Amino acid sequence: MAIFSPELHKAASGAKSLPINKERIDDPSFVTPVYEEYAAKSDITGYMTALWKGAAVRDVECLQVLLYLAIKCHEPEDVMDLMDMLIDTDDDSFIPLWQKLSQIIKDAKKWPKEIYEDEKKYKSRLSVEFENALCAPGTPDSLFDDAEPALLRAYLNNVGRQSNAEAPIDEIPINNCVPEKTINYWRGLYRRDDCSSNQEAIYHEALSYAQKGDPFAMYIVGYLLKHGIRTKYSNPNVTILEADHDKAYPWLKRAADADIPEACWETASVLFDKNNEADEALGWKYLDQGAEKDNKDCLLCLFRHYEDKDDTKAFNYLVRLADQYHTHEYTLKLAKWYEEGRGCEKNEKKAFELAEYVWSHSSASPYDSSYEDSVDLLCRYLKNGIGCEEDYDRALRIQREFHDDEDRMWELLTK
Repeated sequence: MAIFSPELHKAASGAKSLPINKERIDDPSFVTPVYEEYAAKSDITGYMTALWKGAAVRDVECLQVLLYLAIKCHEPEDVMDLMDMLIDTDDDSFIPLWQKLSQIIKDAKKWPKEIYEDEKKYKSRLSVEFENALCAPGTPDSLFDDAEPALLRAYLNNVGRQSNAEAPIDEIPINNCVPEKTINYWRGLYRRDDCSSNQEAIYHEALSYAQKGDPFAMYIVGYLLKHGIRTKYSNPNVTILEADHDKAYPWLKRAADADIPEACWETASVLFDKNNEADEALGWKYLDQGAEKDNKDCLLCLFRHYEDKDDTKAFNYLVRLADQYHTHEYTLKLAKWYEEGRGCEKNEKKAFELAEYVWSHSSASPYDSSYEDSVDLLCRYLKNGIGCEEDYDRALRIQREFHDDEDRMWELLTK
């Protein structure tokens, strides 16, 4: 077999050949390798070796990953050999794909001479045709869908990083290659304090995507470089990755220039820390850019900046914070601004409605002061007839309910 490419060959064994037997081997003790476990240890060699062992015992998942890599590496001989092995698993669902790939290679002989006889152009064209075949109707769902993020991560970690690993960050072409599922996973974990081990794995994974040009991956790499990663449970004093604003800035700026809203805020904060007029001016530019995308951190920073300088501008940012994030804190503050006519036309009815909304959508909790604040504000409005009919009895009932709810909550927490 052609063993894909020199990069994969080296990653898999570091030798001139792999211990792969095309004949089917019976090994009931074999366990399918889990990519995340190897990635966490940065053991690419171990992962690739395990995949080839899986191919020898006709493990379907191993063959799928290897097939995906073969297509990405433009190795038609390996593609067909692996398809033969997949069919040898007695899974008839792979036959349609095998037929498509076989036909592509046959049709390639009819391609224009300048393509067929140029190895680089030939493999590039084959890669496109193979990938189209993967996505065509009739292809087994198990080759993509839920499996695709893992397959693509394997490709990027073994091959993708080669192309841009040494390129200056600002010269890496932008290429949106991170699957949406992976982005959602990162968004849910990368800022949590209790996921240090996850953050380390995410950093190495994101770096591979970033070197391929994905802007969100660039942001994740920059974020983790800016804030650092420290072990929380086993030893809080152990630092996995030192915070380094200088190393973080090029990644964050590249992501911000590619319109990643979260990166705009992080880039601006690095620039503000430099304490010079030119960098500060650029920082405000990125804040405005992030605010246009309704990034919470950018909106909040701009609101606080204008709060004591320009009521109209501050009010506009406050409205967007309340509308976009439905955060009770900003909604209550907005109610007070409407009550005072600050940055807007005075509207006591609107102020009352906002206070009532927060009161009806919050509950007693020692971790959230919004309920208590909404009770205080709403009762003041009811007692004084601000934006509503004066209703002293209702105000007293609301206050009584609040204290009863608070007592019940503390009773549950202290049992």
